[in-house]
Amino acid sequence: MTQILDWRPEPGEVVEFELATDRTPVPHDVPASHFQQAHLRLAAAHRAAGRRQSPWVAMVFDLPGRADLDALTDAWQGLVRRHEAFHTWYEPESEDLTGFRLPPGSLTVHPVRVGDLTSTDELRAYVHRRMDEQTWTGRPGLLAGVIRRDTASTVYFAIDHAYTDGHSLALLFDEICSRYHAARSGTPIDLPPAPGYLDCNRRERRRSASLTAAAPELAAWSEFLAVRDGDFPRFPVELGNDADALLPGRRLQYPVLTDAEARAFRAHCARHRGGFGAGAFAALALAQWEFTGNDVYRVLTAVSTRAYPRLLPVHGWLVNLVPLLFRLPASPTFADAIAAAQQGFQRARAGYDVPLHRALELLLDGGDVPSIPPMVSYVDGRAAPGSRDYLRANATVLTGPDNASGVSMWFNWFPDRADVVASIPDTPEATAGVPKYLDRVREIMLTASSGARRAS
Repeated sequence: MTQILDWRPEPGEVVEFELATDRTPVPHDVPASHFQQAHLRLAAAHRAAGRRQSPWVAMVFDLPGRADLDALTDAWQGLVRRHEAFHTWYEPESEDLTGFRLPPGSLTVHPVRVGDLTSTDELRAYVHRRMDEQTWTGRPGLLAGVIRRDTASTVYFAIDHAYTDGHSLALLFDEICSRYHAARSGTPIDLPPAPGYLDCNRRERRRSASLTAAAPELAAWSEFLAVRDGDFPRFPVELGNDADALLPGRRLQYPVLTDAEARAFRAHCARHRGGFGAGAFAALALAQWEFTGNDVYRVLTAVSTRAYPRLLPVHGWLVNLVPLLFRLPASPTFADAIAAAQQGFQRARAGYDVPLHRALELLLDGGDVPSIPPMVSYVDGRAAPGSRDYLRANATVLTGPDNASGVSMWFNWFPDRADVVASIPDTPEATAGVPKYLDRVREIMLTASSGARRAS
């Protein structure tokens, strides 16, 4: 995961893939999801205030040699017709976020040559500007392009975050590669229709309507909020942002474990009734206890709402934040913390389909949610389609410049390593304190992994 300001693309010939249709969009009546509403309205507020923003997530990866434009055009056209996220959308400037759709068969893709960009800085600035421009138009918010070179070509694409999550990006990497190689070889590719995200939005709305403040499904939320009278968790070190303002952020990326160390770490966690994710949360909690003496660990954690196998191919933002809470025993060991974290995560995960915004609306006066809630995510990226090709393809996720009020962290386990990325407020206090905390978290995980490897 790389901030676009840190991306260093090699110069080359830039070609973009323009999406067109000869049909007029027609309204649809499916409301936006809670997260989509929050995202789109925040983006609209930034635009109204004249603030530049990058409300997208993106991916870049390499293809060998000089990319075949006909094959890439064919790949993108097949993809945008297959996924509902590219022919339905919500109008971001309308008060009620009116939904629109297009017939998928009306979408066509055409390559447009931009020209040779000979400077890395010029190229990065161009791609950044185009991503910002193309992904907030309301219509299918997609920018796709390629930087062509004789030795290797870099594909880039960005999508409004309202219509995509990390799982969806991984699907696009695998699908574009598969479609491209099939088109080049003349081999037919037969992919089944993909379910659409609008059905997921309908289910979320029905779920929201079924909830009341007394619903048992909100018990975990009630306990989570009761710890600090409705406040969200404070980070264990000083951040220099007592007002919890949304500040310019910076990105820290830490290698945590090699793949062999990660497998040993998981084996250690399994011996203590937990998984890799529970071990990461246990290390965070134990470091918090050492830094502050606080034995109650609370954090929002990301979970997928793809509850059934048939939803795995859906392209959209199918992620929720759930309340993880557990208490460490007296004089805790790491083994104690793993078991407690696993129990806490299982309880939190059971509420995967309780929308964050609806829970807070019911339990808090006003139901205010931070525009970017601090959270911790764990993803086993080894299971993603095409993940074995990430290294060969130099694939990485790009994000816009960070904004942060607190600290958000993403633990990712890839085929070659496990790492953690942290988004923090760009303050002297956070810059000094957060690395010390993460160093201790990494030390706890490495010690457990080393012990497990010696024992084996």
